[in-house]
Amino acid sequence: MQDLHGPGVSIATTEYTHDLGGEGIGGGVIANEVVKMPALFRVWAAPPGAPRWGYDAKQWMRDAYLRTAHLMGPIQEIPNPQARVTLAADVRDALGHRVARLSGAQHPESVRAAHALRRRAEQWMHASGARQVWSPPVQTGLSAGQHQAGTARMGTGPGDSVTDPYGRVHGHAGLWISDASLHVTNGGVNPVLTILALAYRGIGELAASGVGGR
Repeated sequence: MQDLHGPGVSIATTEYTHDLGGEGIGGGVIANEVVKMPALFRVWAAPPGAPRWGYDAKQWMRDAYLRTAHLMGPIQEIPNPQARVTLAADVRDALGHRVARLSGAQHPESVRAAHALRRRAEQWMHASGARQVWSPPVQTGLSAGQHQAGTARMGTGPGDSVTDPYGRVHGHAGLWISDASLHVTNGGVNPVLTILALAYRGIGELAASGVGGR
């Protein structure tokens, strides 16, 4: 199952990116997870009941590491006005700056879509002949792990957005944003290509506007 030749995804489908058959809004890609270091494999991919310590755990790792497939399904998260990134009032970093605080939870439709995508991933596993299929609980809280997006959405006015459609901050002609902050949601796939497309789009507008010179 794992050839260990590289970290990239090798099996994926976009069949469910926009259609979950009424089981949720949006959807997402299903793909096999990248090759994980053994320590992360033990934490993220070990099934319930797997030995966690000692000789038995080592034997299990030797047998299971190359014979376990790990499917992931990032969903198209639904924006939730109760989910916020603010500055903490009582926690500061080593330089004395207030740190970011995440509050709120996933939108109920995001949770429903995650359950639906997980069921499809489990069907994939069973259809492939897997001897044992398991999955962790669907997370309902916010994550600061990776592929973060939002907090500076694009729009046409400062009443409901931070930037114009090209990433120029309202009221600040020389201030532009070109990262995933512009997204309302990541969509059902990793956001890198969308970030690049928006950056090229913003750069084109910046060059055409003549702001900042050459």
